[in-house]
Amino acid sequence: MSRAYRITVKESLSRHVQVEDGVASNLELLPILSPERTSALLAEELGRRGFARDGVKATRQEGAGITVEVNLETGAVQVTAEGHLDLELERTRVGTTEQPHAEKHKEMMQERLKASLEQEAKSEEELLRKKVTEQLSGKLRDLKGELDEVTTRVTAEALKLKAKELGQVEEIHEEPNGGLVIKVRV
Repeated sequence: MSRAYRITVKESLSRHVQVEDGVASNLELLPILSPERTSALLAEELGRRGFARDGVKATRQEGAGITVEVNLETGAVQVTAEGHLDLELERTRVGTTEQPHAEKHKEMMQERLKASLEQEAKSEEELLRKKVTEQLSGKLRDLKGELDEVTTRVTAEALKLKAKELGQVEEIHEEPNGGLVIKVRV
C-alpha cells in the first residue's frame, strides 16, 4: 500500500510597475509674425494658463500623472500619462504525491506557481495600462478645447500686432465666437 505525501510550496513576487502612454499633436499657428514673435506670444498665453516655461518648452502637470508639454518654437504638443503600482503577491499551493522524495514534483509545483504569479502580475500591469490610457483619453477631450483657445488667442494677438505694423489701427472688434474685425488705415 502506498502512502500519499503532502507537498507545500510558497512563492512571492514583489515588483514596481510603471506604465506610460502618450499622444503628440501640433498647434496650427499661422505664420503671421516671425517665428520668434509667435513663440513669445504662445509662451505668454500658455503662461496665463499655468504652464511653466523651460527654454523652448512650456510644461504643465495636470494631476493623475498627466503632463502637457508644448514646444514653443514648433508648436508640437506632447501629452503623456503615467501610472505606478507596487505589487506584492504571495501564494501557497499544496499538492500530494505517492513518492517519498518527490523533489521533481515539488520543483514542478514551484515553477507552475511562479508562472501563475507572473501571469497575475502581467494582468495587473495591463489593468494599470488601461486605466492610464482612459485617464489620458479623458484629459485629451478637455485639452483639445483649451489648446484650440490658445491657438485662437495667439492668432488674434498676432493679427493685432501685424495690423499695427501695416498702418494706424482705427478699430478692433472681437466677437464672442472668436471672430476678429480690425480696421486699419494704411
